[in-house]
Amino acid sequence: MSHTVLDSMAMGYQPVWNSARQLAAVRLEVRTLQPEAVDAAHLMRALGDDWPESAPVLIIAVDSPTLLRQALACDPVQNTWLEVPASQFEDADRMARLSIAARKGHKLLRRTTLAAHRGAARMSVDVRGLLDMDAEDALAALQASASAGIPQAARRAPSPVVAGQIYAGVGSQMLARHCLDEAGAWGLLGWPEEDVLHAHRHKPVACDNGVIAQVQKAIAEDSSLDHLERLVRQDPVLVYRILMLVNSAAYGVGREIDSLRHALMMLGYIALSRWLNDMPKDKDLDPDLHPVRYAMVMRSRQAQHLLEHGSENNLRAEVYTTALFAQLDRLLNQPLAELLGKLPLSGRVYDAALRNDGPYHPLLEVARVQGEPGELQRLASVCHQHGLSVEHANRSLIRMLATSRDHDRPRPGRFH
Repeated sequence: MSHTVLDSMAMGYQPVWNSARQLAAVRLEVRTLQPEAVDAAHLMRALGDDWPESAPVLIIAVDSPTLLRQALACDPVQNTWLEVPASQFEDADRMARLSIAARKGHKLLRRTTLAAHRGAARMSVDVRGLLDMDAEDALAALQASASAGIPQAARRAPSPVVAGQIYAGVGSQMLARHCLDEAGAWGLLGWPEEDVLHAHRHKPVACDNGVIAQVQKAIAEDSSLDHLERLVRQDPVLVYRILMLVNSAAYGVGREIDSLRHALMMLGYIALSRWLNDMPKDKDLDPDLHPVRYAMVMRSRQAQHLLEHGSENNLRAEVYTTALFAQLDRLLNQPLAELLGKLPLSGRVYDAALRNDGPYHPLLEVARVQGEPGELQRLASVCHQHGLSVEHANRSLIRMLATSRDHDRPRPGRFH
């Protein structure tokens, strides 16, 4: 028998974004590595028995029918939903178990296709859909979209998108906007990042207006340096610009500064506020960039959480910055080596971000595997290759997700 239940499963995550482009929920995929060593009661205890109310809704998606059946029989964990395949709703015995689970307080999420959801009979249990959208439905939704520029009279049919549900497989920015802004979807599983970034391919992405407003508010309230640093770290571009500023000849610090915290200390609140106020006023207003930025933040936080407990704050900050900057080229549309070469970063940062090498590379690689759909089957081998335990990776992920609300941002809508 495995030492703990978290040795016996691989966990990965995928964010769910709502109409405000905020993190509304997280789908936690649980892949059993040793099915005989796993039971749902231990899994729920590993999640803390009491998932924080301040955390995003946790959608638990297990790959084992036995584990799912056990989970449905357990007492529910607050602020969590259980993902249930559509096949479980198709016979009387299974429906009876689902009805009992719902009466106990479990929130159920029926995973099916949009076409099957539209054609299904009314459910006898309270259930929301996690719906995969195929190419035909995506085309019909785009044809019904106001953002497509088609006059109402010329549209062929109403949108196939059903309000109040969660959608997967949304691959374009226009379709994402239709689902969230026009058709009333509760959220999108994943985000069309490449399509959103393609629209910004001709110039660097600007700093996040929302984060700048939070930082200005924190400065006005004389918040702690710790809080200010947490706010700034929500925007990879802002972190990079501040480090560029304090290391520029114009600023004249006279020594190299490679950490955000040190940069903020050298700038001081007054100078930082003045610099933010003087920033060009053509800051990017595209809200669709926020999920792109915050997905990078979540991956960086996971890399940081993979460090052992008790690691020095400077080390934790450097790992975070390494993971954050490893994808910076996607936002600034310049070669990563060129971007990082402008800053006095340590060799450890360059090794991990540019050469997939060095002491930080394992942390970035494990965080990447846990955060990319379709990669989770590699987690055990990647952990073994880098001398990390699967248990440690899973515990780190749970801690990261439990504290993954944006700082100072409005809380998203809740399941109800």
